[in-house]
Amino acid sequence: MMKVIVIGAGFTGLQLAKSLIAEDRDVVLIEKDPLKVRHARNSLDCTIIEGDGNNPDTLFEAGLSSANALVTLTDDDEINMITCSLVDDDHPDILKIARVRNYAYYVNTSIARRKRDEKNQNQSIRPLFGIDVMLNPEVETSKAISSAVAHGAIGNIIKLGDNHVITSLLVEEDSDIANKPIKKLAEIPEWKFIVAYVETKEGATLPGGETVLKPGDHIGVLLNINDLPNLAKISGAKNVSAINSIAVFGADRVGMLVAERLLAEGKNSAFAQVAKEQRPAKLELSIVDRDASRCKEATEHFENATVLCGDITDSDLISEESLDKSDLMVAASGNFDSNLVIAAYFKSRGVKRTIALTSSSEFNDVANKLGIDVAIPMRDTVVDAVLSHLRGKNVKSIHSVCNRTFEIIECGIDEGSKAAGKTLSKMAAKGQFLALLVRRENEENFSIPNGETLLQAGGRIVMIIKGGDNRTIRLFCR
Repeated sequence: MMKVIVIGAGFTGLQLAKSLIAEDRDVVLIEKDPLKVRHARNSLDCTIIEGDGNNPDTLFEAGLSSANALVTLTDDDEINMITCSLVDDDHPDILKIARVRNYAYYVNTSIARRKRDEKNQNQSIRPLFGIDVMLNPEVETSKAISSAVAHGAIGNIIKLGDNHVITSLLVEEDSDIANKPIKKLAEIPEWKFIVAYVETKEGATLPGGETVLKPGDHIGVLLNINDLPNLAKISGAKNVSAINSIAVFGADRVGMLVAERLLAEGKNSAFAQVAKEQRPAKLELSIVDRDASRCKEATEHFENATVLCGDITDSDLISEESLDKSDLMVAASGNFDSNLVIAAYFKSRGVKRTIALTSSSEFNDVANKLGIDVAIPMRDTVVDAVLSHLRGKNVKSIHSVCNRTFEIIECGIDEGSKAAGKTLSKMAAKGQFLALLVRRENEENFSIPNGETLLQAGGRIVMIIKGGDNRTIRLFCR
């Protein structure tokens, strides 16, 4: 059984511990704040130690010598980094993951690591500061937001392999798929998609052929990236034209990183390449913030963006700058509550699509009810990034959906896997998992499988499973 020591019982630490416990991992949680310790003991079924995570005696009590991984998630970046360094001296084989919120630390360390690795290409050296994986929440979140924009912001987007995505869509009243069972969708012209999950008011399920899609349901759909506009039209999604103008609310770190990515990608985004309209030579990007110092920094940093310093809810500002005529509003400030309000407000004023940065997936339902197209939960994004490194060497990525009810996982199939040499029909478990994509060894692209698809050692599989279903992961990926 894999043993993981988690230092820090904040929201992210608790959520990570819950996910690991659900997978039958041996979890030890260390926290020095008595109130957080009490809360953790009331909500988690694992060993919880009150103490300093960078104290050798505390780590000894936690059983560091028998641990497989250490994850440092305290509010102090220095402690997170120093703890990994101290542990690495005596336990280099333990996987060490550190959350580093300070962007300067993260960037400078990443640059130093890259230069050192380039200089010592043919030598086996320990990772810088003993940290195997360094995660910055703002960087991970900006990647998720930029990916959603690149794919049209018609729903939360998860990229799988080179050519496929899963996107979440609202079933509209007047759509071609409303009130139809999934087995009848094949009768719709141009339908060549797979429904991966269905989220209703009653909860989320892995669908079957008899599952009826009702207006108001949110569905996850697997498709080739080039078919995004067709799916949007079939499902009744409004305003599926290319995104030519974007307003970003917040010149905080996430907003700045998102703006940087958008200006770099511009018309080369995946959605732009398949949209029917002609894109302009450059993206029209406006950044709005009421903080003068942040506006000054944004103005100096971006030559090709309009920076507006003021209250984004000011009707005069909105009218003068035509912010409500933007194709997309990205609410990415550090105030998560304001992001939801601003995104909903601009949606009501006629902005075609909106994205809101939220604190966690617990606000997904609120975002849906407010009509927000995409909600990006920062804390869950970090938890998924950590989990993808803790599921074993064969696991490449993990993405949680439906408020962590399900996980979409990509992993490799090796010789010792129970699935190797069997067809999917032999491994089927109704309601337990759904195979989405399979790639054979030495093949470049994934393809959508059927019951007769043979699973071969050396290949890869993408599945949607119940959250924390480590048993299914072991069956396929060991």
